[in-house]
Amino acid sequence: MKLYKSLKHLAVMAGISLSTSAAFAGNTLQSSDSFIGFYDTVLGWTQGALGVGLATTMLLMGGAIGVAKNSPMPALTGIGGAAILHWGPDVIKSIMVTGGLI
Repeated sequence: MKLYKSLKHLAVMAGISLSTSAAFAGNTLQSSDSFIGFYDTVLGWTQGALGVGLATTMLLMGGAIGVAKNSPMPALTGIGGAAILHWGPDVIKSIMVTGGLI
């Protein structure tokens, strides 16, 4: 009985996966989209000197506050903020182009 339920769930998930890929097949980020101008601006900021400067400042300030408080959490927060600045535009692009992170 468990095997039957497991196979049924697998078949349902396969059907959903196949149907969603067809639904998002036409979604592409084109130059005529209103979002592309904003995306290009944010991408330029985060991958340019501003993004590198902010990420470096987050890392250094998080490390300094972590040493002052004798706690790893500020340093981890700085690393998380720097990671969001670095990979955030790519995640936004993958969501807008493919409709998900899958």
